[in-house]
Amino acid sequence: MSLDSEISTAASLHGYVPGTPTTTAWETLRSIPCAPRFMPSMWVHLFNPPTAYSFDQAWLLCQCAENQWLAWVPEYGELLLTTDEFCSLTED
Repeated sequence: MSLDSEISTAASLHGYVPGTPTTTAWETLRSIPCAPRFMPSMWVHLFNPPTAYSFDQAWLLCQCAENQWLAWVPEYGELLLTTDEFCSLTED
């Protein structure tokens, strides 16, 4: 019983009133939509180039599915990539 009253007293001292909604900075940040990680016309680094003679970078053409992109690789041509096969050239 003493513990409950101590918690209530501490909570009221910090401005918390039981039963009222609270918004923390983390909840506010989570509600902001993130910028897309990849976009068309963006160069990306390929983890495994399609051939030994092709470039290790690709130009993203368009997104085909949530985790698939159509890309163009110099000295190779077009191919379908999943997002775990490449990464951004610039770290955000």
